[in-house]
Amino acid sequence: MSALSDRLVENLSDGVGFWELKGRLTYNGVLGLVCGYHAIRGDSLLLRWSDTGNLTAFLSFVIVANVVYCAAYVPDQAIQLTPYREGWKRWRWLLLAFGTFFASLLAHAALAGFKSP
Repeated sequence: MSALSDRLVENLSDGVGFWELKGRLTYNGVLGLVCGYHAIRGDSLLLRWSDTGNLTAFLSFVIVANVVYCAAYVPDQAIQLTPYREGWKRWRWLLLAFGTFFASLLAHAALAGFKSP
């Protein structure tokens, strides 16, 4: 293999190690807490699964949230190809924190928007 392909494999392995093993657990855990908060309060129709439409909508939100999470790979892999790779590896948790915070705000807004009558 060439030096570039070796570097790409190394960068991708490093990215998967961070984003899947550490990041996804954090991300899904925080979103789970937001859903749990609304489930305990009982104020969201989206979390009442007696209607299959509600369950379908909830599962759609879950899928979209996890697909959007994968967008973090784009800047991660791009920055790892630059000379700033080592500094980025120390600070990429900020991208995870910002993305998790933003996703939790969106989840809260979505769940709060489906109010019980």
